Amino acid sequence: MPSSRRSTQEKDRPAPYHREYRRGKRLLVIESPEPPPVTYWSATRRPLPSLILVAPLILAYELGVIWLGGASSAVRTGADAWMRRGLSSVGMTDQWLPPLALVLILLAWQVCSPRNWRFSPSTLVGMVLESGVLAVALVGISRLIDVGFTFLDQHPPPTLAMDGASASTYAPLIGFLGAGVYEEALFRLCLVPVFFYTLKLLQMPQVLASALAVTGSALLFSLAHHAGTPGEAFTWYAFVFRWMAGVYFAWVFIVRGFGIAVGTHTAYDILVGWVGWQV
Repeated sequence: MPSSRRSTQEKDRPAPYHREYRRGKRLLVIESPEPPPVTYWSATRRPLPSLILVAPLILAYELGVIWLGGASSAVRTGADAWMRRGLSSVGMTDQWLPPLALVLILLAWQVCSPRNWRFSPSTLVGMVLESGVLAVALVGISRLIDVGFTFLDQHPPPTLAMDGASASTYAPLIGFLGAGVYEEALFRLCLVPVFFYTLKLLQMPQVLASALAVTGSALLFSLAHHAGTPGEAFTWYAFVFRWMAGVYFAWVFIVRGFGIAVGTHTAYDILVGWVGWQV
């Protein structure tokens, strides 16, 4: 009887949480009945806060495209238009398919990750502020790069989105919202992991695989702005800056998460392309 009562108590006891600590070469595992506290640093890297931050940008962009005249590629930003052309080639033409796919990817990522769903609302405020700070830092980086290209007569830093053709003064703003979401989704959320795990399968060391995945995705990001019908005329300044910006966004994505990468990209484009702010 005593052993039966003890087994019942053990069954009712909540499963312990495991915390791992590394001390030198030793890995210590400590069991605790309480979940570890969720810090701002760890919460911002989870998919759910990223989704909640990005969802209003997706909705504003899609509604803005409808307001500007529909789903034509002339209205949509570059990465969005490319993905939609690829989907339409296999018969998938629904306007809401790409944003729905992005939402489902982030939700599936959250479900598959071994982390809880709770976080403080103040986390979102911090993510917005951090995105603004990182965007201002990127403007400063663009000025440093500009110093090396003085022979180009001090061209202003380029925006990172494709220029769309529209008479509306709000069209660039709507385009910047779409560029921040879909360019980060394509070049960071998709390409960085694909490049990294492909290189890992080829037995490449992790550090080198990470560096090549970041650099390769950034190179494609820069080249994409000069490709296709709405492509920008090639200049070395714009190409090098966007390459460096692609590396910057990739490391923001890896270290700080998808949501802050989108926020930083969007904030930079709005500051430089719509507000016209420069340092």
